[in-house]
Amino acid sequence: MCGIAGVIGPRGDAALAERLAALLRHRGPDGAGTLVTERATLVQTRLALVDPRPHALPWSDGRFTLLFNGEIYNHRELRRELTGFPFSTETDTEVAFAALRRWGSAALSRFEGMFALFFWDEATGEYLAAVDPLGVKPFVYHEGPGVFAFCSEAGPLIEAGVVPFRPSEEGVAEHLTAPYFALCPFANLKRLPGGHYLTARGLMPYRCVARNEDLLEALRRSVRTSTPAGLFLSGGVDSSLLAALAEPGLPAFTIDYGAMDYADSLIVKSDDVPYAKQVAAATGHPLTLVSTADYGEALQRTLGANDQIAAWEQEVSQYLLAEAAHRQRCKAVLVGDAADETHYGYGFLLDPARIVSPRPLLDFFGYLPLRRMDAAGHFTEKYEAEAVAAGHSWETPGGHLRAVSYLIRQRWLARLLHNGDLQLMAHSVEGRVPFADPTVLALADGATPEEALGKRLLRTVAAGVLPEAIAWRPKSALTKNLAGRETVHRLFRAAWAERGELLAPYVDADFVEAMGPPQDDRETGLRFRLLATLTWFTRWESI
Repeated sequence: MCGIAGVIGPRGDAALAERLAALLRHRGPDGAGTLVTERATLVQTRLALVDPRPHALPWSDGRFTLLFNGEIYNHRELRRELTGFPFSTETDTEVAFAALRRWGSAALSRFEGMFALFFWDEATGEYLAAVDPLGVKPFVYHEGPGVFAFCSEAGPLIEAGVVPFRPSEEGVAEHLTAPYFALCPFANLKRLPGGHYLTARGLMPYRCVARNEDLLEALRRSVRTSTPAGLFLSGGVDSSLLAALAEPGLPAFTIDYGAMDYADSLIVKSDDVPYAKQVAAATGHPLTLVSTADYGEALQRTLGANDQIAAWEQEVSQYLLAEAAHRQRCKAVLVGDAADETHYGYGFLLDPARIVSPRPLLDFFGYLPLRRMDAAGHFTEKYEAEAVAAGHSWETPGGHLRAVSYLIRQRWLARLLHNGDLQLMAHSVEGRVPFADPTVLALADGATPEEALGKRLLRTVAAGVLPEAIAWRPKSALTKNLAGRETVHRLFRAAWAERGELLAPYVDADFVEAMGPPQDDRETGLRFRLLATLTWFTRWESI
């Protein structure tokens, strides 16, 4: 697991390479290397999991260079296919290098795992950038006259002076309106979408080859072929299923904010701790309950760890879980991300009135009045058009379900995976996502929404290896600190008083000034968005 960065076009810059390496150290504390050439500045840091022995970074044979972040779970199988290649390590990076040399972009369809990579030909100046099918590992890039720059995170590119900070008015407005669907608030940076590769000729999709397996076997293989050292356990069906399929004895981590009233919570419906204890005992994983004595301090550190505008309060829980895993020397953890988004798991999908268009979802989570646009109307039209362009229809109830599910997978999941990567890698911890396995995804895609709605197929599989009460436990989002509402409000008011002018082009200042203490989950969420946006602006404006 690594951090990667590069600048293509201008003559290589050794000082820039060192700055980028330092800024990416949290993503790879076990090693770093740079390659500076006539055409390129290339940087890679390493979190050593597969073949931890030291080796040169980035991987290069003098002409071709691979910068690789992630893990190819089937690298041993691919190694056997790549006969004749002079392998010198046991790393999956060397296998990916050999596969790209032999098969070119066709190699991507053979990779099982999660990755972001950049493959460079110094002789011709050609490159290939790619991410895994869901974009579990992030890759942000900038294209300008005579320059192509990329990184695992946006922050190092700005902090190292590769690109200036330029907010996108549309992107910021989207984060204030629908942060769970918002993908990039920068005007001069793009995010490489999952299942795509990029060359100088443009962006292209690819598809991975699925195995002939049933869902349980596919998940078991995905869990066992990664190299986890721990797991995040919520007691929900997703993480509990992974716990049941993993080798016993992995340290498990559960967030614990104490007993709370979830009556007015939008998507957190129950306390995870009792369920997590039951699963940990049944599956043989020692459990650590993770809490914090200073929620405000944890909230501020969490906001600072995300290169984009933080989307939701649950990021604090991810941040604290990763911090606890790091303390116990866990370099990688299994997480249940991507199950809900690919198996129709969200409760609001069960309400026909809430999925007739994206608008009821915006109303459900709430939004802020903006100065220069009817934000709810604008983004409703935008999301509706995206679903139609992908072949979906808003004309029938079945069409509503498929269209909203498409947006959940393309936008909500992309945002969730991005947040998870940033919060975990802030502590040099890798998140393993078995539900993103190509065969698991293919099996999920093969079921009709009506068959799979409410994670019915996944729960049926889980019922064979978990207690019934866990397999059929109603959906509840990752726990957040409902008792922290006053803290969110206090920090928001302080930030607004100090630097509210940063949001003057976007929000109705009179509306914000009149916002008193939050009365429910929705109102807290609006204040969190304002705090997150102000934190983001302040962080990058100061550089």
